[in-house]
Amino acid sequence: MSTQTPTRQGGRQTSQQGGALRPAPLPTGAGRIGWLGPLLAVLLLGVAVVLGQDAWVRLSGGGANATTWLGSVISGLNGLSPSSALAVPAAIAVILGLVLLLAAFSRRRRKALVLRGDLGAHLTTRDVARLASGAARQVDGVLDATASATRRKVVVDVTTTGDSSTRGAVQADVQRALSALADAPKVTVNAKEAN
Repeated sequence: MSTQTPTRQGGRQTSQQGGALRPAPLPTGAGRIGWLGPLLAVLLLGVAVVLGQDAWVRLSGGGANATTWLGSVISGLNGLSPSSALAVPAAIAVILGLVLLLAAFSRRRRKALVLRGDLGAHLTTRDVARLASGAARQVDGVLDATASATRRKVVVDVTTTGDSSTRGAVQADVQRALSALADAPKVTVNAKEAN
């Protein structure tokens, strides 16, 4: 078993075997099931409480008259006959389960853009939006700027003093600021005059 210890040569980090170290993978978002995970955890905790109460009553010898929450529900369902009214919720539960499975196994969205060079550094889309709006605010004639970004597109909304050349200057400055990215997104500038 060989170990690789990193060393610095000429500003680049390399391994003892001569090859450059592989950069860390880009971070990904939580995925579509990000908000469902905690919800399902709370529901599972509720099921555990019900089953725990049932086990506690049975193991502590609560006697013949002791009833559990689960026993009460089962007694209430005793005597029900099959009906179409029960088929609809069952079908909805099956479809919901399949949707949750598909969401759990779907690909997570990447929210980072790689910087030029071989350092493995990256910016998230939120950071790219901040960089774009900051670059736009530095342009003469811009009163306010906001930006939103994806991996492929940056939209900058600016409020200007009314100079017609401001929009082009904002476009150039934002593109210059984003030129540090290995695959710079397309920049769109929406300008409106201040009232």
